Amino acid sequence: MRQINVAVVGYGVMGKHHAKIYAALPDANLVAIVDPDKRRRAEAVTRHARPVYSDTTTMLKRERIEAVSLAAPTSTHFELAKELLEAGIHVLVEKPVATSVAHAQQLAEISRRLGLVLQVGHITRFYSAVQLLSEHIQQPYLLEARRLSPKARIKDVGVILDLMIHDIDIVLGLVQSEVRDTSVAGHILNGSPFEDVAAAQIVFENGCIARFLASRVAPDAERTLVVAETQQTLRLDFAKEPHTEVGIYRPINDPSGNNHVQMDRTVVHEDNPLSKELEHFLGRIKRNTPPIGTLDDDLRSLELATRLIAQLKSQSAAPLVPSLV
Repeated sequence: MRQINVAVVGYGVMGKHHAKIYAALPDANLVAIVDPDKRRRAEAVTRHARPVYSDTTTMLKRERIEAVSLAAPTSTHFELAKELLEAGIHVLVEKPVATSVAHAQQLAEISRRLGLVLQVGHITRFYSAVQLLSEHIQQPYLLEARRLSPKARIKDVGVILDLMIHDIDIVLGLVQSEVRDTSVAGHILNGSPFEDVAAAQIVFENGCIARFLASRVAPDAERTLVVAETQQTLRLDFAKEPHTEVGIYRPINDPSGNNHVQMDRTVVHEDNPLSKELEHFLGRIKRNTPPIGTLDDDLRSLELATRLIAQLKSQSAAPLVPSLV
């Protein structure tokens, strides 16, 4: 079985996971790691005993690389992905692919022109519970997603591109209709230049409503999704790692005319979604795996997320809530 020479660019929280998984996958040969931070480079050498570089340009001159996981800060995604693609390298870039739709479209065009895989790291697509949801939901009329965290791991974009885009991607995969209207509100807290809390509502042409709440200043972590259809409501709780709890509620009409609800609960084991995602990336490179989510899907999710950000900014040029901390 031929191994693909891979590198990881960005050895932060996610990059460390990528490198660890690549080192264990039979299809991958972890060749190099890139990070501008000296301490992270030292840690990478200790953990993986691979060549480590401070920049991608030097790595490309010295190593034979076929594929890269790009887990650098979001604000660097476009320039780094462009350099890698133009060097003939397949790229898996952590979401979002870029901070603007124009940049994302440019990267998509380069990958298509050169026949390269450009995969965006929407890890929730590889959750078994999300795939189960896609199989059982036909025509939802209401979706409510809450994604709350007590800390901000990503500093160079706001909570919409950091957290909410996960749920935007899931919802757009479930609702087969175009967006009719959007509304959004948010808060900038603790001196951040970006929104730390955001609430959005999306109304689709078919009447379906989707509501999103995302925060990275919450007291506790929460990741839930409720999907309502006329004959059933599903509630997913993703915060029970390595499992997802799925509750299915269905109305029951008894002979007396009283309404009751039957609830079935199941626990879905999530068998390392990141490993599945990286295996999928390598499989696509070998031309034997169809994509789970296309570049058009990625662009649609990014387009809606950036539309919400622009709408939020247009409502106030000043910080939405002045920092008091």
